[in-house]
Amino acid sequence: MNPFLPGSLESDLSGRGHGSRATPGARAEDEGYWRAVREAYAVPEDFIQLEYGWYHPVAKRVLAAEMEAMRQGQLRGSHYKRGEMNADREAARIDLARVAGADPEEVILTRNATEAMAIVLLGIPLSSGDGIVHSDQDYPSVVEAIEQRARTDGVVMQTARLPLHPQSDDEVVRCFEAAVTPKTRAIVITHVINHTGQVLPVRAVAEMARRRHLQVIVDAAHSFAQLAFTVQDLDCDYLGSSLHKWLGAPLGTGLLYVRRDRIASLVPLFPDTRRPATDIRKLEHFGNRPDSAHLGLREAIRWHESIGTAVKQARLSFLQRRWTTRLRAFPRIELLTPADPARHGAIGAFAVRGMEPETVVRRLLDEHRIFVNAVNHPVIRAVRVTPGLPTSVAEIDAFVEAVRSLAGSET
Repeated sequence: MNPFLPGSLESDLSGRGHGSRATPGARAEDEGYWRAVREAYAVPEDFIQLEYGWYHPVAKRVLAAEMEAMRQGQLRGSHYKRGEMNADREAARIDLARVAGADPEEVILTRNATEAMAIVLLGIPLSSGDGIVHSDQDYPSVVEAIEQRARTDGVVMQTARLPLHPQSDDEVVRCFEAAVTPKTRAIVITHVINHTGQVLPVRAVAEMARRRHLQVIVDAAHSFAQLAFTVQDLDCDYLGSSLHKWLGAPLGTGLLYVRRDRIASLVPLFPDTRRPATDIRKLEHFGNRPDSAHLGLREAIRWHESIGTAVKQARLSFLQRRWTTRLRAFPRIELLTPADPARHGAIGAFAVRGMEPETVVRRLLDEHRIFVNAVNHPVIRAVRVTPGLPTSVAEIDAFVEAVRSLAGSET
């Protein structure tokens, strides 16, 4: 018996009298159900947390599993490292692959999405003059990885300019296609844009890329375990994600998916010359690292699966629409997130005309004890709002009234 994995620390929600037959849409509005979810987390009492987007604190049962793994690791030391560590890591790989809808032999455990994307962007075979298409709204660390290839290998950065409020998938596809040249070799696409929460049509862009024989690299930092999809649904070659966001896993856990026929040509970020070129584990040679996070990951997956991705997606979208729908009607407020439910998830972004985003953020915290985040990006200057699984309707409603009072107090 593995000494690191205690049994569930509380019953699954399906065993707490809430049932399991409600549709995701109905479950999303069942405040009794979500009060039970909230009880599974440690929630701050001195402010309203609406910045779950950077990372989503783990459920109590996940923290307990991780802490027990830390204690056991310090007790067992090298005995665990040399005798049981690999088996536990492989078990975590299998669990994670199940959530991703992938073959375990196409999945590695990274430390975050930045690392996962860097492994791909710094490791795919590209020559001087080859192009990588990316968007003007990609995460900065992703752009930096491409910039490094440009500096060291002469790779050409090709930028797609994306609309904030697209009218169709075809409009987004055309933006990416317009940036493609005969020298383009790969397309990087963010599934959910971290600044605004816009969901991009990855599968449609991938279909365009396939016609042009281009590799497709997906940044799924904000979509994995928030939106209901599998890697097969996206038809991508590579996908990277952080698991400390919507999977609710410990900090220091990430995912990289590499399609089997792309593994051999991908050069590891950290050298591994002893494994076969076709072994996905060659990309996972990070040296000694804490294993408690991987054991916390397995408990996080159990907790995630007890709720279900479809229910999680429905709830987070419901909370987002509850505040964005109301604020769209307010004259001084501009929403930077699409209104179409198919084009957004948990994240939303807004601006108050005549007020700097940093001012809005400061006043919300100082005057209303509500914590949100300012976005200062070349394309987007806004306030980002990200509810999480513990967020209540009452907290969202309090936020709406706070923003209305701020916007109404400035002339």
